[in-house]
Amino acid sequence: MKDWVPFGNLAKPHGLKGELKFYPFVSNPDLYKNVKTVAFENQNPIREIQIESIRGAKSPFIIKLKGCDSIESSSKIRGTALLAPRNEFQSLPEGQYYWFEIEGLEVYDILGEYHGRVEEVMETGSNDVYVVRNGKKELLLPAIDWVVKEVDLEGNRLTFEFVEGLGDAV
Repeated sequence: MKDWVPFGNLAKPHGLKGELKFYPFVSNPDLYKNVKTVAFENQNPIREIQIESIRGAKSPFIIKLKGCDSIESSSKIRGTALLAPRNEFQSLPEGQYYWFEIEGLEVYDILGEYHGRVEEVMETGSNDVYVVRNGKKELLLPAIDWVVKEVDLEGNRLTFEFVEGLGDAV
């Protein structure tokens, strides 16, 4: 059984031959160039669909899915979120992580105090930012070495050091 992760959102049709605008959750297409299979979110059982092509220089990209050959068929799946198999994503160098690996991690400071869970990873121009929530409290952690000290995927834990400018501890 495949491990599926959120991949991106389909937007409005592009042209008459079934292509759609596609907003992937990661902006660098090199990171998902090996993804050849997708599925629609909230589909049970999951039915795999082959990607025929993804093209473009920046988001939104243009995606063509097998079996989606007309503007009518592409209009029916407009607004749908796509999933992709985790094992089809390119391996990253040590110390780098995909959003789906970071989201859900429990967050602690270096003194062991719990601060919440990573609910979202925001891409910015210079570095990602981890949105940590604990109830109504929110902490924005820049994904940089001098703030994020350890990411333990097996232990489901992220450890950070509070530095000036992060705001008050939550």
